[in-house]
Amino acid sequence: MRRLLQLASLVLPAVLAVLAVVLIQAAAGAKPQTDNQPRPKDNPIPNTFANLQVLPKDISKRDLVGMMKQFSITFSVRCSYCHEVSDDLTEGRFDSDAKPTKEKARELMKTLLSIGKPPGKVQP
Repeated sequence: MRRLLQLASLVLPAVLAVLAVVLIQAAAGAKPQTDNQPRPKDNPIPNTFANLQVLPKDISKRDLVGMMKQFSITFSVRCSYCHEVSDDLTEGRFDSDAKPTKEKARELMKTLLSIGKPPGKVQP
């Protein structure tokens, strides 16, 4: 827990800034990713999202990609660290929960969102 809090204190400002943008600019209308078809190399990230458990269900692609890029930069990892996707992102499923690191990332986001909130007001 101590290590998690130390890590959170290092990334808290950046993550909270990104979360603020996400929550303010979230757009409605996202639909689930339902197929496992290869995606084009010029735009491999799907336009719709499924299995969002911490982030808003109506988050815009721009905001979600921005947040994921920030995680990649902050933690020096690629998308495939948490997601079941190929390195070029053209194959696989972003909505898969097969990797334990994805759940750890969710736990970190929940912890960061709970900082400064009264007890009982923690995000789901």
